[in-house]
Amino acid sequence: MRPDIYRLLLPLALLIMAFALPGLSQKTDTISRVKDTSIQIGDSTLRLTDTTSRVFDSTMRDGKNKSRKKTPALSQSQIIANKIKLDSLKKHRDSTQVSFFYSAFEKLGALDLHAIDTAITGFQNYDALYKHDRFYANQGNIGQCYRSLVPFPFFRESGFDYGIHSSDQYLYQNDSVKYYKVVKTFSELSYNQGAKKEQIFHAVFSRNIYRSLNLGFDFKVMSAPGAYNRQKTNHINFVLTAQFFTKDKRYGVIANFTINRLKNYENGGIKYDSVFEQNTETNRAVVGVNLASAQNRIRETGFFMKHYFDLTRHPISESDTTPGKRKRIELGRISYSFQYVRQIQNYIDGLEDSLFYKPYVGDTLAFPTVDSLTLVRIVNDLVWSNPSFNKNLRPRIFQMSAGIKQLYVESKFNGVLDIMATKDFFMQFIPHAEITFNPFYNLKLEAKGDYVLGEYNEGDLSLHVKLSTILGRKDKNAGTLSISGNYALQQPAWFYQQYHGHFYAWDNNFDKQGVISGGLDYRFKFLEAGFNISRISNYIYMDTSRVPEQLDNEFGHLYAYLNGNVNFGRFLVKARLVYQTVQGATVLRLPAFMGSLDLYYTQPLFKGAAILQPALSFFYNTSYYADQYNPSNRTYYLQDKREIGNYLYMDVYLNLKIQRARLYVAYTHFNTSFMSHDYYTTPTYPMPDAAFKFGVAWRFHD
Repeated sequence: MRPDIYRLLLPLALLIMAFALPGLSQKTDTISRVKDTSIQIGDSTLRLTDTTSRVFDSTMRDGKNKSRKKTPALSQSQIIANKIKLDSLKKHRDSTQVSFFYSAFEKLGALDLHAIDTAITGFQNYDALYKHDRFYANQGNIGQCYRSLVPFPFFRESGFDYGIHSSDQYLYQNDSVKYYKVVKTFSELSYNQGAKKEQIFHAVFSRNIYRSLNLGFDFKVMSAPGAYNRQKTNHINFVLTAQFFTKDKRYGVIANFTINRLKNYENGGIKYDSVFEQNTETNRAVVGVNLASAQNRIRETGFFMKHYFDLTRHPISESDTTPGKRKRIELGRISYSFQYVRQIQNYIDGLEDSLFYKPYVGDTLAFPTVDSLTLVRIVNDLVWSNPSFNKNLRPRIFQMSAGIKQLYVESKFNGVLDIMATKDFFMQFIPHAEITFNPFYNLKLEAKGDYVLGEYNEGDLSLHVKLSTILGRKDKNAGTLSISGNYALQQPAWFYQQYHGHFYAWDNNFDKQGVISGGLDYRFKFLEAGFNISRISNYIYMDTSRVPEQLDNEFGHLYAYLNGNVNFGRFLVKARLVYQTVQGATVLRLPAFMGSLDLYYTQPLFKGAAILQPALSFFYNTSYYADQYNPSNRTYYLQDKREIGNYLYMDVYLNLKIQRARLYVAYTHFNTSFMSHDYYTTPTYPMPDAAFKFGVAWRFHD
């Protein structure tokens, strides 16, 4: 068997066991659901209690009118018993409801839950890179490195950063891990198949083991050979999650364990653009490419744990409070998180071509390329906060949090020779604070900031402020208007300061990069629009010689956007439009205009038992001098040879939903047969030709 197969056995075995033994803890689950009803759906419990009281009051009034005799009042224990019965019935009706939350769960008094996506609109967008929009440039195959075409907001999370993030969307990282809240055992299986044997399998599982203890996993495996030689991508992602909350929600803990394995072949782009653009060779597999044996590999393992404790006990429900009892003093909440991540990045090329890697600055051309980077990151974060514990989730007038983060990083680079080895250690402390001020229901002020103490990033700081107001009453208004401002002063990422690879090497002493920006955002029902203006100083970029440089002067960047989701009967129009311009510099090159448009028509079938949805999708960006890709370190650098863009991509889909199953059939980029062959998002890397694709996803609740 292939070694990759063994990596699949553990999660698949867990999945099989979960389905084969569905009744293992049925009795325990039933009991825990009854006991935890008032905890898991606290808001519903409160409403049902009120409803129960109204029913009793109505019964008493009717009794008085008919018999003129006073109906005996129910005791507190009887009210609670009836409430539990009503809650249990309601919970039984909603047993298939599934929601999830992210790792920042402790910032509110209650969990910030999001409903899982069960709609068919957008179901065909299975590529993690294009899940929300298509404003990216890549190398023409799913899973390969990419570059965002919208660089705003220009600053990053404070603290040490190595600087290479061109594969992050294909990694299971802590901030994207979902923790599911389920009543019954939940699982979802999906399968997608595209052109050239492209296949993706995805499995999600979540189960309540005992009371509020939940375990789950998310497993994805992808193989995409691509149309051109040495374009194959192989990805394996796995995350195991656990969560536990006490009955009164005073204490809670979550944890996850992640594994990522990315293996991308690198071909350096096609040798001759004319072969593609004149379509003289329709068999893309025989088109000449620049690299014959190069590949990038990423191996990452991580563990994360966060728990919190409320310093003041809060009632589970209104029945826990006694009239006239002295009000408690709110002491807030303490939370602590720990994270460990170890990532290894390898670039391998046994038959390197010095002409492709020019200007070559190393002296090891006689040896094969084996550049290896190992990053170890350990984070401890201790935070105090005073979230709102109101049952209706109404925020406090003044809410704040403050904490300190300890960050330890090891960076180790190894080459084919020992003289290329470097190892660096960094210890940093980052105090941070956040406040929210809600003086009125329609006005909200948010502010947060941090400051870095320690090696390399000493003196880095960031500050973010946002003021939002509802234009009108809460139930009847003209939308929400927000004004935001950002300021950041940060050291360049470590990669731009020091790098010693097989082909490129540098030791720089760049100044801190500064960013100051302000923007306005307006949201109303189906519409979102706004703009941001940024002023950047000491900007870092990769120049035409593929090495980093720092711009001495400042420059400005304007980013404006318009998003809409408009329904016209059974028609749905989803549009995203972006305009951006750079003033005072030529080292940041972006398309001036980008737009995506999706047109859907929804047709119920068989009295609503099924839904059919044909759709069309379009994407366009103006021409510009797009950055070229350097596979040896997965970065993008300036080029002055060719403008690309000014091309319209068209896709057609047919989505179908039958109860819990969703299916789609797609013919992507169908306009290749009647438009010119100049479709690139990165120079020398053609985008895929027209292709048939299909996929299916099925949910299970048992």
